[in-house]
Amino acid sequence: MKKKVLVIYYSWKGKTELVARSISRSLSADLQKIEETKKRRGIFGFLCGGYAAAREKCSNIRPLTLDFSSYDFVLIGTPVWARKPAPAVNSFINQQNFYGKKVALFATMGGFGGKKACLVMKDKIERKGGRVVDLFYIKTGGVKKEDIEKEGEKIGKILLKKIKNQGLNSK
Repeated sequence: MKKKVLVIYYSWKGKTELVARSISRSLSADLQKIEETKKRRGIFGFLCGGYAAAREKCSNIRPLTLDFSSYDFVLIGTPVWARKPAPAVNSFINQQNFYGKKVALFATMGGFGGKKACLVMKDKIERKGGRVVDLFYIKTGGVKKEDIEKEGEKIGKILLKKIKNQGLNSK
């Protein structure tokens, strides 16, 4: 039997992870973190990451610990860097087959750029045969941890209704 729903994300400072974990709990979905093979550190890591994101570059990521092909509904989360998805998320999208998958996207941001980052991901996924059914942008700059988690829960509830309406089970 197929597992149906996966929440997959990249998080550098932990805020995208807070949202991903909240969504995953709300949906009783599997959770997978995208991990770069080389950790980004300090201001140099921040600047290099932003520059790579602005140019829609990829980074080296570790192999997934699950079978991506076994999921029908996938949520992908990224922090916004230079109004684009993080390089690790670009790598993940480039490596996967999205044919026939329903996808929702979410972006966490200190200030702005979430819509643009999600639209970049949406275009790439749809060119690979996926169907993006929703986009979410969460402002996390200056926001309390509890409020970030609540935003994730809200997204989970919205998506749970969509999943049920489309005949998918969360597990």
